[in-house]
Amino acid sequence: MKPDIVDILIVLIIASIVGYYIYLRYREEKKKKEEQLIPTLNYYKDKFSKEKVEYSEKARRFQEKVKEYKNKLKEIKENVFRYKWNDDEKQLLRRLKGTDFEWTFTELLKILDFQVNEPPVYKDHNIDLLLKINDSLICLDFVDYQQAKKINEKYIDTLIKGQEKYNCQGVWIISNGLFDQKIKNYMIDKGVQFFEYKQVIKFFPSIRIVEDFYEIETKLNNYELLHKETADEVIRRDTWIKEVEEKLQEAYKKQQVEK
Repeated sequence: MKPDIVDILIVLIIASIVGYYIYLRYREEKKKKEEQLIPTLNYYKDKFSKEKVEYSEKARRFQEKVKEYKNKLKEIKENVFRYKWNDDEKQLLRRLKGTDFEWTFTELLKILDFQVNEPPVYKDHNIDLLLKINDSLICLDFVDYQQAKKINEKYIDTLIKGQEKYNCQGVWIISNGLFDQKIKNYMIDKGVQFFEYKQVIKFFPSIRIVEDFYEIETKLNNYELLHKETADEVIRRDTWIKEVEEKLQEAYKKQQVEK
């Protein structure tokens, strides 16, 4: 059954009424939103301003911590030889081996302000590190207490070849063990400077300095990260405040035109 003209007109009238109602609601909501725009923008401007102050204060406190821990690291470096060896530290030194021994003394040398670099080829010619002292380059080998017993003339000759390859002015061997007298005489003849257990205790500060330095350096790195994050938040708030202020200016101009 086909709908007659009356039914069609009724549907069109209802649709028109609904459409007009939707339009009125849209106009009403739009007007309400426009009326609330300036208060909303001011709300966010105040909110971002308060947050900027809070983050600025946090950044300032973190910056103070950064300065504090930098000073502590500087103090350690300026007083390295206050780190005297006690019996427990001597025992710990005797037990270090392999990568633990290498890492500990690499960090210790850094604390003593040596410029430390690895050779391009890992352990090339038995060389663990290339130390730069002023304009001089030193080939350095770490030898733990277990390896110390196995060092022979061939091993030393390989180090000498490495010295020639890297144009080093000297060769150092640092060990927490003891060398055989024969091999010590050979190293002396070849101009190799060695520090075995007794010389390490005599010429180097206690390895406790590495633990103290690492602990403070870790805290310093954490505070530097926190400072950067909070400083970035301050920059974000500055950007957001500027954007809100620009929108406020536009809203005020539009309000004046409408009046």
